[in-house]
Amino acid sequence: MKQKITEIINKAGIEDVGFCSFEKIKTKLLDCRATNRLPKNAKTVIMCLFPYKVKDEKPQYISRYATVPDYHKVCGNYLSEIAKELKKEFPQNDFETFIDNSPIPEVYTAALSGLGVLGENGLLINEKYGSFVFLGEIVTDLPVPCDGEIKRCIGCKRCKDVCPVNKGGTQCLSAVSQKKGELTDGEIKALKKYGILWGCDICADVCPLNKKAQNTYIKEFIKGYKDSYTLGEDITCRAYNWRGEKVIKRNYDILNG
Repeated sequence: MKQKITEIINKAGIEDVGFCSFEKIKTKLLDCRATNRLPKNAKTVIMCLFPYKVKDEKPQYISRYATVPDYHKVCGNYLSEIAKELKKEFPQNDFETFIDNSPIPEVYTAALSGLGVLGENGLLINEKYGSFVFLGEIVTDLPVPCDGEIKRCIGCKRCKDVCPVNKGGTQCLSAVSQKKGELTDGEIKALKKYGILWGCDICADVCPLNKKAQNTYIKEFIKGYKDSYTLGEDITCRAYNWRGEKVIKRNYDILNG
């Protein structure tokens, strides 16, 4: 059964798949509205990995995850197609897809499913793609054998040593860059100091497990790659669209003021 599910997912274009027993994570579910979409008598979480690093070169002032088309749409489309195929193969079972807005603790579950190790910075670190991955999942009432366990990174703590929050900051710079409204003087100084326009890759850039991270194979990410934000660009298909154009434009003005 596990092999058949993996084959269906691979045929849809996604190479890395993991399985986790719902029983192992049901006490760790996140409080969100999407919880009501979980199948009754859920048995298995099928985790899918979506690598997004397109080039080795660093993008200009934006996080790598923001260089590719909005992952909610891209990954969501893959998951929807996979769920349809799984339903054809297992018509008696339910398959619900989740991407980001999910009751599933995605990093923890992905680690349990064998897709990577837990990093000190709270990110999943995959053996092939490092921490430059999106996670999506399909929750089903179909029981699939799962016996994974949590593994952790090498614990060098370089990510914590360089994190601006741990160096006297009060809030994650990625969160600051996505904050609506006016920023405090301290927040403005922090964005300028670290050259943050959107998101933050500071901890990922120093991680030794990311040094040999492979580039993505996902065609939508490769085709839609854009290594910088351009003032006035159409952001409807970019990750920073969810906060609206005012936020990214404000950050642009801060860095270029």
